[in-house]
Amino acid sequence: MYIKRISLKIIIALVISLIYCKPVYSNGFVSWKLAGKNAIQRVSVVTGENIVFYENHIDTLPQYRLDYEMYQRELNINGHLFSTQGGLKAVFPGTGKVFQLDTIAGVVTRVDQTNHHGYNFDSYQFVRKDTVYSFGGYGFWMENNLLTFFSDVRKEWSLYTRAPFPITTPDFGLKRFQIASYDKGSEVLYIIWVGNVYGFHFENRTWKDYGPVNGEFNGEVRYIVHSLSDSTCMLMTASKSYWLYPAGNEVADITMENGANLSRINTPLGFACAYRAQNGLLIPKHSDKVKLGYYFEYVEPRMPAAKSIQPLYIEDNGGYQNLLFASFGLFSLLGILATVFLRRRYLKGRSAIFDTMQWEVLERSSNAVLSTEDFNDLLDLQEASWEVQRRKRSEFIKELNATAIRQLGQEVLLRERSEEDKRQVLYILNPRLESALARLL
Repeated sequence: MYIKRISLKIIIALVISLIYCKPVYSNGFVSWKLAGKNAIQRVSVVTGENIVFYENHIDTLPQYRLDYEMYQRELNINGHLFSTQGGLKAVFPGTGKVFQLDTIAGVVTRVDQTNHHGYNFDSYQFVRKDTVYSFGGYGFWMENNLLTFFSDVRKEWSLYTRAPFPITTPDFGLKRFQIASYDKGSEVLYIIWVGNVYGFHFENRTWKDYGPVNGEFNGEVRYIVHSLSDSTCMLMTASKSYWLYPAGNEVADITMENGANLSRINTPLGFACAYRAQNGLLIPKHSDKVKLGYYFEYVEPRMPAAKSIQPLYIEDNGGYQNLLFASFGLFSLLGILATVFLRRRYLKGRSAIFDTMQWEVLERSSNAVLSTEDFNDLLDLQEASWEVQRRKRSEFIKELNATAIRQLGQEVLLRERSEEDKRQVLYILNPRLESALARLL
């Protein structure tokens, strides 16, 4: 019984010591590359720990003084560090906490007055005109579409705009996350979400739907975004890296065969995915096989080969197509109306010269010589007697030629004997009127 009590006391003491001890690699880290050195400085806003990681050794520097209460230091994630006119600001996605680092005095100060929000984990954060912005992220069983900014005057986050796509439930199984990139040159925030590309234009505060993502680029996988220039960035994971130029609608797979430009999403040392170096990028890699637990990769960012560049999105020309279809329909309607008008005018002009039956006889005679049987068919005289047929034909031809003499100055239908049978009469079109009638037929 005595041994059991001692064991229980030891376990309790061990638990208490684990709770209150400061781990070597705590969360709440922000880090940056030291100017002129291949080294990364990392500071914890939870413990004040201050460490510099070199290629072959680690230096532990005097701790930063934390100028806020202990209860305000609850952070289990790593933050982003931004340089502003007010100094270095450390911002932590998933919270509303904003800290300011004084690297000269070695002091960290909390500058916000907000509480823990928890709605924007993995949000994309950037600086525009000395203001820190945050877009998207997930929390409270939803993936939001909010663009917020931190006000240095109010000391809190405020809503700037909402994206045109709806709030959804994050699908962690498929790793469908928002991809965002801020183009400083054109002041446009580009968002890739559920297979579509959107852009928020700060100049006029409007959203634009650019169209569906190119199928060759997997826009639904979670990436870390690292800025290469004002308009280009690199999307990094443990298996793929992409060069992205949203303003030019360009994307290219730039994954290196040796894996130098690949990076893990999370590292136990609290490093960022990459750091801007003098001649390229410094990418820290975690490894259990080296004594320090990490090593550095150096990558020189180059423009991808032209043949490897693909369109980022398929431009939506639906508006132009609709306009084209509408124009085509309008022109077709106008064409039909014009045809009907001209046809009526044409028929009216024809009827002023000959009547319908006369025109039918002329059209038939323009294609072939007419016989008495053809005339009987045209005049519907098959059942009449021979005397009636002859009289009706004679009257019709006489009237037709009389009209032609009045309108055209000559007889239009002439009689001649068949060369094969002199007893048979044939009716032919007057050759002198063929050109005049051709314009009317």
